[in-house]
Amino acid sequence: MSRKKHELSAAEWELMQVIWDANAPVTVRGVLETAYPNEEKAYTTVQTLMNILVNKGFLSRKKEGMVNRYTPAVRREKVLDASVTGVAERMFSGSFGAMASFLVSRKLSDRDIDVLRRILDEHDTKEEEK
Repeated sequence: MSRKKHELSAAEWELMQVIWDANAPVTVRGVLETAYPNEEKAYTTVQTLMNILVNKGFLSRKKEGMVNRYTPAVRREKVLDASVTGVAERMFSGSFGAMASFLVSRKLSDRDIDVLRRILDEHDTKEEEK
């Protein structure tokens, strides 16, 4: 199976964010109105993307009367993990440390630095408890 089947395009990410945030089955119309309230995309475009997401295994579709209702078939965290791992593999020879170093070397806000410190402190505490 090709790698593309397991990856999301930018447009697919936009839709999946809306669907994950809904926490309930959604329709094409509902996703369209939430993701593109100013009609930036056509109904048929969103419908096509959602059908692609079904074919890729990211969404499940259930027919209710005349309407299809869609639900996530995979958790957001699983997709994020796979995507970040893919970036680390392709761009940093699989090194999460190298990727983290690259990200930290960019301009971080004070808030970003505080969050990062808190995460690292929590990680150190968990390691000490083992």
